[in-house]
Amino acid sequence: MTPSRRLAVSSAAVLTLTAFAPAPAVDLVPALTCDQLTSMSWSGFALDEVSEVEAGGNDPAHCRVLGTIDEEIHFELLLPLAEDWNGRFLMGGGGGFVGSVQNQALQFAGPVSVLSRGFATAGTDTGHQGLGIDASWALDRPDREVNFGHRAVHVTAETAKTIIRLFYGRDIEYSYFIGCSRGGGQAMMSSQRYPDDFDGIVSGAPAYDWPGLGAFFLQTQQALYPDPNDLATPVITDEAAALMEAAILEACDGSDGVEDGFMTNPMACDIDIASIPGLTDEQRAAAEVIYGGARAGDRQIYPGFPFGGETEQGGWKQWVTGREMQLGPGGPNLHYAFGTQMYKYIIFDDPDFDYSTYDFSDYFAWEEDTRRARGILNATDTDLSGFKTAGGKLILWTGWSDSAIPASGTIAYYEGVAAGDEEADDYTRLYMLPGVLHCAGGPGPDFVDWIAAIQSWVEEDAAPERLVASKFGETGVEMQRPVCPWPAYAAYNGAGDPKREDSFECVAP
Repeated sequence: MTPSRRLAVSSAAVLTLTAFAPAPAVDLVPALTCDQLTSMSWSGFALDEVSEVEAGGNDPAHCRVLGTIDEEIHFELLLPLAEDWNGRFLMGGGGGFVGSVQNQALQFAGPVSVLSRGFATAGTDTGHQGLGIDASWALDRPDREVNFGHRAVHVTAETAKTIIRLFYGRDIEYSYFIGCSRGGGQAMMSSQRYPDDFDGIVSGAPAYDWPGLGAFFLQTQQALYPDPNDLATPVITDEAAALMEAAILEACDGSDGVEDGFMTNPMACDIDIASIPGLTDEQRAAAEVIYGGARAGDRQIYPGFPFGGETEQGGWKQWVTGREMQLGPGGPNLHYAFGTQMYKYIIFDDPDFDYSTYDFSDYFAWEEDTRRARGILNATDTDLSGFKTAGGKLILWTGWSDSAIPASGTIAYYEGVAAGDEEADDYTRLYMLPGVLHCAGGPGPDFVDWIAAIQSWVEEDAAPERLVASKFGETGVEMQRPVCPWPAYAAYNGAGDPKREDSFECVAP
């Protein structure tokens, strides 16, 4: 569930990106060449293609390995030359229902690429091929659901580590994982189910409660498109969304001391949607679902969206209210696509499932219906004692204006971890990015060097107290803000340039 991103970075940031030197070599066996990998005998997986790639673009010369595990789990592993390897492995997640080999580490590295930093890096298709919004591959295939849910990332990591050790002839110093959206959920799954796989994990905008999130998606579509035969006009039109956004910003944009088109903490905005003029009763009711979340009677299934992203490109129109898809399983928008596909092919194995007639009033009574899917897909366990014992570090982050997966859900998970362990901050931190959409985009600063942050925490025991988020434009850095560990937030000092990071301080609520 992630868009593409285009990044630039200042020279100061480049110094940070390249601060980690290659680890000292500890030879185990003679290192292999790229060609020699093909002559090896492998157990449990096969190498489909191995090739030497010349230096080009932002990447140095490297060895590219394509392989298959258990016939259906495909992966790509990129290996810097021995003299360039930093002794570390970094795996990247995938978005949506995946369906192709994806490696989000390449996406979130910035202009100093993963290979230029010296990492060996891998990604997987999680065991099936298809569009990222299509789940028909899961129909009556519980084996594929298990691979997608958690197993494929784990076995790909193990396979990649085996090849890495043999290729370089020495052990791996540190292993990391980074992902956003589905990739963020994969990250959380690794910390909970496979706590020894990675030393450091970065989880952005995680999709971690699939039936609950799917219920929210379906309820938004029931409110916006009550007639499944009329997907032409949503209840909340572009004009109605603009009315809501304008009223919200007028009421709350300046509450953080800066009027910049977004809020430092939208959850602190106190405005009654029913009081906004120009909306119909049907539009107000739909807005209550979007902001209020999925419900079964008086009980909440999944929290709703904070204010923000109503008219941004890549915001509500793409994910919730719009009709920009209209292709195949996509329907009118991505909530429709992911919600209907999830319930048709993963939860109920029923291609004829009709979102419009589904009754959520008995959701908690029929939890048995979602038990299998929850057991395979969900990463909701707030007990991270195994990960803590293994010495792992976990960074959670999300954009306040995320219109795909509500930021409030990520906060709820983190606070569940903190409630269960007074030492949670020693190994888990949460960061909220104001004005940022799903994984990237929006008016706020959306680039943080999460890779350098998790490295510092794992390797130098430097807990990330204050990070810097940047927004880039055609001429370079347009804005920077500090990003503070939740529940602290960045407060404007009242006098400095609001586009400069040093005009803000991290303060406790």
